[in-house]
Amino acid sequence: MISVTVMTETFLDKAYSTGDDSRELYKNWSATYDEEVTGKGYVTPRRVAEALAQFCNDLSTPLLDYGCGTGLSGLAFRAAGFSTLHGIDVSAEMIEKAQEKEAYTTLRHFELENGPPVEAGAYSIIAAVGVIGSGAAPLSLFDTIMDLLAQNGLFSFSFNDHTLEDPSFEAKVTDYTSSGQARLLFKDYGDHLPGIGLKSNVYILKKL
Repeated sequence: MISVTVMTETFLDKAYSTGDDSRELYKNWSATYDEEVTGKGYVTPRRVAEALAQFCNDLSTPLLDYGCGTGLSGLAFRAAGFSTLHGIDVSAEMIEKAQEKEAYTTLRHFELENGPPVEAGAYSIIAAVGVIGSGAAPLSLFDTIMDLLAQNGLFSFSFNDHTLEDPSFEAKVTDYTSSGQARLLFKDYGDHLPGIGLKSNVYILKKL
């Protein structure tokens, strides 16, 4: 039990201190990721899924889970009633773990340098649960996802406490809403990894 605790803390510490290219970290983390984060009470996927379900009229609408990782978010979306899930991720190892959960209609790995295998406007719902921020994808991915999202589509995402320490992330949301490019439908601050006292903001934006 002691060795597992040390491993968890080490990976989490690395996750929040790594550079923009974190693929090697997640490759090595894939085998124990689920156990480690659920052991800390990882609740943001459920919060995102339940919030998004409130604003979706048809839960069979295809949802793109951008940066789906090992599929914990897919399980949360399924539990919230979403039935058509498509996951993509830059980590082939994480995708393998997601396949075991059988939560997705399709799963695709892609090379970061080639960009996401998604046509602009193909999805009216895109989620990025814990994907953009400290130790994960850079803020520029926010613009990429908004460009991919269909007009009047919903973008659901989260920023944890480490990410919120950098004001540029919250400012990005404000830039979109103040310029009339999007409307903020939902924002809630709550638990992320309660086992280590970490919280997160969950957001839902509607693209205008």
